[in-house]
Amino acid sequence: MLPFSVAVLIGLFAVQRLGTAAVGRWFGPVIVLWFVTLAATGVLQILREPAILAALNPLRAWDFLTQRGRGVLAAVGAIMLALTGAEALYAVMGHFGRRPVQWAWCGLVLPALALNFLGRAPC
Repeated sequence: MLPFSVAVLIGLFAVQRLGTAAVGRWFGPVIVLWFVTLAATGVLQILREPAILAALNPLRAWDFLTQRGRGVLAAVGAIMLALTGAEALYAVMGHFGRRPVQWAWCGLVLPALALNFLGRAPC
């Protein structure tokens, strides 16, 4: 996987000088494939361990936070970083507009990340 990641980064930097349209044409399909792969691996893990779905229970989240004691701020900070890692989407909003970014986030990125994170949850 590492050689593939390095090749993607080299390709990204090679076309970066051609502008955002070229980067989007080249890198857009790679990103879609990445998020589809993330979702698929999460679904596979969920199918192996359906008990993972208990993580969707809000009471489990409450228990997680209340058991952290003084470390709750670090836990909430880490959660916020995971949820708001999409600030780069605001940079492309000027290029694509609000609606396409919302569709991409709600239709692909968020579900893929949620499935992948669930698939990594301990039972």
